[in-house]
Amino acid sequence: MLAGGAWLLQALPSAHAADTALQKSPGQGHSQWDFLEEHCIECHNAADWAGGLAFDIMDETQIAEYAEDLEESVRKLRGRLMPPADKPQPDAESLRAFVSWMEGNLDAVARERPEPGRVGLHRLNRKEYANAVRDLLALEIDPVALLPRDDSEDGFDNIADALQVSPSFLDQYLAAARTVAIQAIGNPSALPAGVPYAVRGGTQQFYREGMPLGTRGGMAVDHYFPADGEYEINIANMAQALWVYNMEFEHTVIVTLDGAEVYRTKIGGEEDMKAIDQEQDPAVDAINQRLKNIRFRAPAGYHKVAVGFIHRTFAESEDRLASHIPGGGQDRVLRVSSFEIRGPFDVTGVSQTPSRQRIFSCYPETPAEEQPCAEQIVTKLARRAFRRPLSDADVQGLMHFYRRASQTDGFEAGIRQALTAILASPDFLFRAEVDVERYPPGSIQPISDLDLASRLSFFLWSSVPDDELLELAATGKLRDPDVLAAQVRRLLADERADSLVTDFAFQWLNIDKLDEIEPDARMFPYASGAGDLRTEFRRELELFIGSIFREDRSVVELLTADHTYLNERLALHYGIRDVKGDVFRRVQLADSTRYGLLGKGATLMLTSYPNRTAPVLRGAWILERITGTPPAPPPPNVESLKENQEGEQFKTIRELMAAHSTDPNCHSCHGVMDALGFALENFDATGRWRDIDRYAGAAIDSSGKLPDGTELAGPDDLRMALTANPDQFVQTLTEKLLAYALGRTVEYYDMPTVREIVRKSAEHDYRFSSLIMNIVMSDAFQKRRIPEDAGHGAAGERPLLTQAARGDRVH
Repeated sequence: MLAGGAWLLQALPSAHAADTALQKSPGQGHSQWDFLEEHCIECHNAADWAGGLAFDIMDETQIAEYAEDLEESVRKLRGRLMPPADKPQPDAESLRAFVSWMEGNLDAVARERPEPGRVGLHRLNRKEYANAVRDLLALEIDPVALLPRDDSEDGFDNIADALQVSPSFLDQYLAAARTVAIQAIGNPSALPAGVPYAVRGGTQQFYREGMPLGTRGGMAVDHYFPADGEYEINIANMAQALWVYNMEFEHTVIVTLDGAEVYRTKIGGEEDMKAIDQEQDPAVDAINQRLKNIRFRAPAGYHKVAVGFIHRTFAESEDRLASHIPGGGQDRVLRVSSFEIRGPFDVTGVSQTPSRQRIFSCYPETPAEEQPCAEQIVTKLARRAFRRPLSDADVQGLMHFYRRASQTDGFEAGIRQALTAILASPDFLFRAEVDVERYPPGSIQPISDLDLASRLSFFLWSSVPDDELLELAATGKLRDPDVLAAQVRRLLADERADSLVTDFAFQWLNIDKLDEIEPDARMFPYASGAGDLRTEFRRELELFIGSIFREDRSVVELLTADHTYLNERLALHYGIRDVKGDVFRRVQLADSTRYGLLGKGATLMLTSYPNRTAPVLRGAWILERITGTPPAPPPPNVESLKENQEGEQFKTIRELMAAHSTDPNCHSCHGVMDALGFALENFDATGRWRDIDRYAGAAIDSSGKLPDGTELAGPDDLRMALTANPDQFVQTLTEKLLAYALGRTVEYYDMPTVREIVRKSAEHDYRFSSLIMNIVMSDAFQKRRIPEDAGHGAAGERPLLTQAARGDRVH
C-alpha cells in the first residue's frame, strides 16, 4: 500500500509547515527550484514554450506573479502527468518535497493577497426552480416540461456564468409562472384536456420503482388534476391480429389512484387467443376496448396514477430457451407502452389541496376582509420567494396585480395573478448582489446575512431558505460562527439535503452519461433490452453515496466502503445469489473488487462504449473525477481505435490498443490513463465480472504499471494506490463541492482555500460534515470582491430585469 502511494503524492504539509517552508534559507529554496531545471525546463523554456510555459524566465521570487501557471504545474505533478511517462521520473521523495514547498509558497502568497472571487448574476436553474416551488407552495412540478434546458460549466448546471438569459428564456419563465400559479390554486373552470404519458426504457418483466407492490411493469406518474371531478384514462392497445404476441397467458391490468385500485381487467389467455383466431380484427378491437374510456373520480391537485400488471408468477422462464436475463422470470408478457389521462368532466369544485393550504393562510368571509387577507398572503409568499424582508414598495407593487384581477374575477383570481407576478419576478428568479455601490470598487467585503442564507440553502438544499434561516439572517445573527454551524447541521439533517447526492454527486461523477449508453444487445443480451440495468445502477449509486453522506462517514469511504445496495436483479448481475426480491436493501460485500465507486455498475458502464470496454475512458474518468488531474485533450487528427471486424480473429482490447498507441506524443497521458483503465478490465462494459474475454477466447489481463513503477493487477491494487494518499481524492471532492457551493468555477486563486479545507478536514477523518462546514466557514463562501465597475454592472442589471418581468406581460 505504501508502494502504491508513491504514484500520488503524500499528504500536504500543515499550515505551520507551509510557513516553515517559506523560512528556509536561500540555498534550500534554490535547491527546490532546481527541481524544475532538472525535470521541466528541457521542454518548458522560452525557446520551445511547451504548454505555454517557460520556467527558465521565472525564479522563486516571482511565485506570486506566476501563481496561475504554478498551480497548474503542481496539479500535473500531483497526478504524475508530468514529466511524461516516457521521460526519466523524479523519485517520490523529491517530487513530494518540491510540491509541498511550492504549495506552501502559493498558500503564503494567498494569505498576503487574499482573493475570494465574485459570483455574478445567478439565475435559478430548473432544478432549483422546481425545489423552490415545492418548498414555497407544497407543489411538485416537472421542470423539464416547463423550462428550457440549462447549460453547464465544469460539469455543473448551477454555475452562474453558464446560466444565461435571453428574451425567449424570459417568456418561458413567465409562461411557467402562470402554469404554476394555476396548478397551485386550482382551476374550477378548466376544460377537458388530455395529457399523454409514454413509458421510457427499462424492463417490464419485473417490479418498477414507484409502482404498487405486487405488480410488474407499467408506469406511475404524478398527474395534475385541475379540479374535483371525473376523469378518463385510455391505455394504449395491447392486442394485435396479424401476429399474436405474448397473449398465451392471462394478464391482469390494474389502474390505481394514490395506491387505491380504481379499475381492473384481464387481457390474454385461452379465450382471447381463440377469439382472435376465429374473429380477427373485431376480436382485437373488443379486447383493446377494455383499456379505453376508463372513468374515475379524482380530487384536485397532484395525485399518483399507476397503470401496470399484477405479477403473475415468480417461476422460472416459461419460454423454450432459458432467458439471458439474470434471474429469468416470466416471459411472454404484455407491456404498457403509454396511456392518456383526460378531464375534468362533471366538475364539482376545488377541494383543499396541500398547495391551497400553504397559500391561503387566511380566507375572507366578507368583501371587507379580502384586501387585508390578500396583503397577508402576498407578503408571506413573497418574503420566502424573494429571500428577504419586503419593503412597502414591494408589497404595493404585487398588490397592484391582485387588485387588477380581483376587481373582475374575484379574490382567488387576484391571488393567482399576484402569485404569477411573484414567480416571474427577478427577485425570485435571480440571486444578485444589490449593495455593491455601498463599497469601494475592488475591495473585499462580506456578503450580507441574507445572501449568506440563500447561498447556504441553495448549496445544501438546492432551494430557498426556510423561515428559521431567513429570520436569523434578517436579524443579523446568522454570521455568528456557532449559529451558522448549528444551521449547517440542521440543514444537513433535513431530507432536502439529499440534493447533494442527486444533484451534486451525480453531476460530479457524470452519471447522466448513462442515458447515452444503451448496451449492445448482441454483445450483452443479459444487460440490454428487457435486462437493461441502468435504472438499478442509478438507484444503487444514489443509495450508496447517500449512506456515506447521511451517516457522516469519511468521504474516503466513497472509494473503500465494503457495502452497497442491491435488489435481486442487480445482485445476480454482480454474482451475488443470496439477495431476493425487487426492493433494494443494504448488502455487505464479500468481494473486495466491488468496494466503493470503482466497483459500481454505473461508473463502469458510463466509462465504456455500448459494445466494449474502454480503458482510456475509464482511466480518464479516474484522473478527472477522482484524482482531479484531468489529462490534456488528444492531439488533432488522432485515428480512432481499429475495432474487431467480422470474419477476423477477435483481439482483446489490450491487443487492439497496443497496435494503436504507438505514437510517443500520446504516451504522456496514456502512460497513466491506460494502466488505470486496464486495472478495471475484468469488468465488462455492463459492469459484470469476467475472467475470459469470450470473443477473443483469451484471459483478461488487468495488469499495468504507473509512471513511478507501481504495479497494478486489478481493482484492489488500483483502489489501494488511489487511497494511499487520501488527500488527493479529498482535494478533488473539495474542489467540486466548492464550485457547486459558490455557483462558479474554482480558479487558481481558490486552491489555497481548497488545501486549507482539506487540512482542517483531515483532523476529523475527512468526514463529510467537516468538508461542508469548512467550506461554509471559508472566505470564498462568506466574502466577495466588489467589481471595479460597481454601480454600472451588477447593480445596473436589475432595472432591466425588473422591466422585463413587469407590466402586462405577466398576464
